[in-house]
Amino acid sequence: MSTLIAGGAKDILLQGESGTGKEVLAKYIAYATDPSCRLVTINCAAINDGLVESNLFGHIRGSFSGADRDRLSPFELAAGGFVFLDEIGDMPLLQQPKLLRVLQERKLNRVGSDEEIAVNFKVIAATNVNIDEAVLRGKFREDLLYRIAKHRINLPALRDRPEDIPELVHYFFRYPNKSPKTNHTRCS
Repeated sequence: MSTLIAGGAKDILLQGESGTGKEVLAKYIAYATDPSCRLVTINCAAINDGLVESNLFGHIRGSFSGADRDRLSPFELAAGGFVFLDEIGDMPLLQQPKLLRVLQERKLNRVGSDEEIAVNFKVIAATNVNIDEAVLRGKFREDLLYRIAKHRINLPALRDRPEDIPELVHYFFRYPNKSPKTNHTRCS
């Protein structure tokens, strides 16, 4: 994995059950790649169907009721850093093509604007769904999987790695309130 990080890899898919540390690993990868990088999270399972475009691509003021100010997209906010697509396997099939375009083209249009904006970001996606099986069942687009999974990391459950338990116990007793270090400034 250190070669993956040192090479500045993008399009990483983290797979594992809930609680295996996918988000912690995403933060670690972003920080280890460049401590000044942003990591902007999109919870793909929680995107409201009616506001999917606004949540993914931002919007301009007045583009719909309640749009009282411009809103940047998560891809713009990442600004050369990482976009973390959390629970990508739970994203509804009808929303997936909208995400696919920005991943392919690295361009987007904010809701209400005709201006195409070039965006620079790397992707880390995470899922607890068996994504290959979801593709076979027609629940996840194969072309989207191709875009997010140039590199795959499978995270085993803690029950499958009991040798890690003493180290984890020691860490949490020593640092009970510490979370992985991240810095949310822009990458150069």
